Formats: sequence, structure tokens, C-alpha cells
Amino acid sequence: MFKKDRFKKVLVLSIVLVLALSTIAIAANEVYQKKLTATIGRIKFKVDGEDVTKEIEEKYKAPAFTVKEFDSRSYVPVRAIAELMGMEVKWDDKTHTAEIIDVKSKVYEEEIKKKDKEIAELKEEIKKLKEEVVEEDKLQVLEDKLNNKYGTYKDVNFDITLKESKNNIDVKILIDLKNYNQEKYWNKMDVSTKKAMIEDIVDTISKEYTDYNIHGNIYDLYYKKELFTFNKPKIGKLSITHDDRYTGGSYDSYIDEVIYDEFYYYGIKDVYMSNLDVDKYTIYFDINIPYRYRSEWRSLSKVEKENILDRISNRIMYDYYYDYYDYYDYYRYKDVKIRVYVDGEYQGQYIRYYNESTGSFN
Repeated sequence: MFKKDRFKKVLVLSIVLVLALSTIAIAANEVYQKKLTATIGRIKFKVDGEDVTKEIEEKYKAPAFTVKEFDSRSYVPVRAIAELMGMEVKWDDKTHTAEIIDVKSKVYEEEIKKKDKEIAELKEEIKKLKEEVVEEDKLQVLEDKLNNKYGTYKDVNFDITLKESKNNIDVKILIDLKNYNQEKYWNKMDVSTKKAMIEDIVDTISKEYTDYNIHGNIYDLYYKKELFTFNKPKIGKLSITHDDRYTGGSYDSYIDEVIYDEFYYYGIKDVYMSNLDVDKYTIYFDINIPYRYRSEWRSLSKVEKENILDRISNRIMYDYYYDYYDYYDYYRYKDVKIRVYVDGEYQGQYIRYYNESTGSFN
């Protein structure tokens, strides 16, 4: 297409040069005339192999001709040839000037500029898409790496997922304490070991994503509770917080359920046990009441509080034996000592001796 356009321009230029040497000339702003002998009818026009001589002669009333005085040179109508090639001709009668305008070339140039712009935009979009794909692959590779290393840690199973959003990496570490062995292994891990695992995970992520904030948690699917939460800003130290329900002393899901049920009856929810310890003579543990239920707890009389704690100790010393007969004498024939806290504030201690039917709370 472009070769054809260049051919057209060369042809037009040749025509213009011929015109400049024709009988119509401008010299010192004077026009002179000369009579010439011309031969008409010998020159034919073809466009793409088709003879258009007749159409040109009828349309422009100006057939091509040959002039002997100029070495038998041939002359053709400028407007006819120009328009055949898609060009525009403007005639200035004052200056006797024919201006040939390549209209199609301008259109082509505009189209080319438009296409070039579209191509540049598409290249930029492809570049961004490639970067996003690479980032997703990088995050997936890191997630797989963490699961391979910490998917089973100290016999506890974890499922680690990573999510990237606006310079943040969200880390979700799932655990399911419904399984007895999982709960046992989790409780055997001390707080420092659990924190060390979190530190290693965060450190691994921060090495790959240096300019990202990292935050997340260890979440138990069974109790539907965050056991640990952590946050590492891109500039700053890692901070870790945890719930004492699972991190202080030993833990027994049966006792925890008993405590939850007995307090729930009085409209006091989410009460839990911590710091369980059992020796040859005594069962020790703490009961923790959330701050939002402090009014319900304070509204109970001393007798009502003692009744709740009596029922808890009864179920621990007797029902536990029948439900878990493999643990014969594990909780039976032992004194019970319970400390009660409301949002960490000490409320008093309940003591019941193994040979008594009730205990006292002071």
C-alpha cells in the first residue's frame, strides 16, 4: 500500500514538472501564449487493468494529447489523474497554480497514529497482567512453602493461607481442636514455642515481601476463636497477642464445657477455664468471665455463685469418672480449688474438699 502511495507521489511530481514546462508559465508575473500543434486520441488510460479513457474524456472534457514541438511529449489532465489516485486538486486562477493534496495519505497517517496508540495501550495492559500473574504465582509458591514446613508442626496440623491486598499480606493459620489428639498436642506446646513458630512464618514472608505489612492469626475452627493474633508493619517489630484459655497450664475440654454450660444457664456466656493443674490431692484451675458479663456475675448472690461452683465440682469429680472410665481416680477423691476472675480481676476462691458435699466461695 505504501509503495503504491510513493508511486503516486512520484507520478504527481512528474506531472507538476511537466506542467511547469508547458505553455502555461509564470515568469516575472507575466503570462505569455504560444500556439502548438497537438495530436489527440493516441493516449489511453487504464486503472487496475481496466480502460477508463472514455470515462475521463467525458467527465473532464480534457483528453490527453501529444505535442511535437516539445519532442512529442504527452500531456494528460492533472485533475483526472490526481482524482484517480484519490488525491484532491485545487486551482488558483490568480497565480495559475495547481495544488495537489494527498488526502488519503493524511487519513492513513491519522489511522497509523491511532493504531500505534492502541498497540501501546495494549502492550501496557499486557505488561500489567503479566506482573499480576507473576505476583499471584509468587504468593502461591510462598504459601506452599510454608505449608510444607509448618503444615504439621509438633504433631499439630495447620492450614496456612496467604492473601495480598494493597501492600498487606493477610495470614490465616487454621487449626481444628475438635480432635482430642490435636488438642493434646497443641496444649503440650508452650507459649514460647507457639510464638517462635509465628515468628518464623512472619520472617519467611517478610523476606519475600519487604515493603508489606503482615498481619494474621491462628484460628481454631472448633471453638471458633482466635488463639493468637500477630502484626508486623513494614517498618517496625512483630507483635503477638494470645488468649490465656489455651496457653496457661494444662487444659481439659470436658471441664471447659462443664464451666461453659453452668454459667450459660445464668446468661453469662463465653466463660472458660485456664491454668488447670492436678496433683495427688487437689484439682486447681481458674474460671475467666468476660468483662461484658461483669454485671450478671455481680448480680448473683453468694449462695448462687456457690451453687454454680458446686455443680461444676460435682460433674468433674463424678460425671467425669463415668464418661471417661479409663481415667479412674484421676479427678475422684481430690479437693477442688477454683479461682474466679472477671476480665483478669480476681473475684475470690472456691474450695471444696473431697469428703464434703458442698464447697464455699470467699
